[in-house]
Amino acid sequence: MSASATAAPGVWRKPLRLYGAVAHDLSQAIAGGRYAPGDFLPTEQALATEYGASRNVVREALRLLGARGMIEVLHGRGSRVLPRHRWHLLDQLVHVMQDDARVPQDLLELRRILEVEIAGLAAERATVEQCDAMEAAIDQMRAAADRPEVCIEHDMQFHWLLAEAARNVLLPMVLGPVGQLLRASRLATIHNPGTIDRSEAAHREILTRVRARDVAGARAAMRRHLMQVEGEIQQMKGSIDALPEQQTSHA
Repeated sequence: MSASATAAPGVWRKPLRLYGAVAHDLSQAIAGGRYAPGDFLPTEQALATEYGASRNVVREALRLLGARGMIEVLHGRGSRVLPRHRWHLLDQLVHVMQDDARVPQDLLELRRILEVEIAGLAAERATVEQCDAMEAAIDQMRAAADRPEVCIEHDMQFHWLLAEAARNVLLPMVLGPVGQLLRASRLATIHNPGTIDRSEAAHREILTRVRARDVAGARAAMRRHLMQVEGEIQQMKGSIDALPEQQTSHA
């Protein structure tokens, strides 16, 4: 029996069994109010049945939510939802990314301002060693395709390495706050079908242009990548909008 066939309305949208996918869906249910602060989540066994997953998968998902500050595990009693002010910033940003249409578009605009020029500067200034490090980050992203949150960290590493290759000492200070929003954006779209393949291909194209010292080509490749990211955001929003009303309600 599939997870989608057994899940309660509004809880499960995709028949994925990875602990990251279970944690993602539970975090959305908590953020949307299905489980209020002070509420206990269903038992591990009940969640395993609901998601069509093993108890080990559920246990890892709960550990992840605990690390994010969204729940606390009380031994012998279960997992209790914590107040919103206890949640880590990243989870609040994911919620904002999905609920406020201005934030994803404004982030893309900011990324165009910064990252297109970063790609051009990297094409001028990157060393062979820096290019090799970027290629390793892409390879690690591909190797972690079945672990979305790990995959995102390697994705982020590629962008950080690209910025380092631009060799502007002020860029790390500017990109620090943007990095949290970027991570939230990737968390919100990582489960779109094919998104990891598209992201990998875009990163490899950027790196090819950087290695070739093709400044204009690197800028153009980054623009295309950001257009692809915009498409991922629209795909995510389209999937949510297409759900029947009872599946998007947390009442």
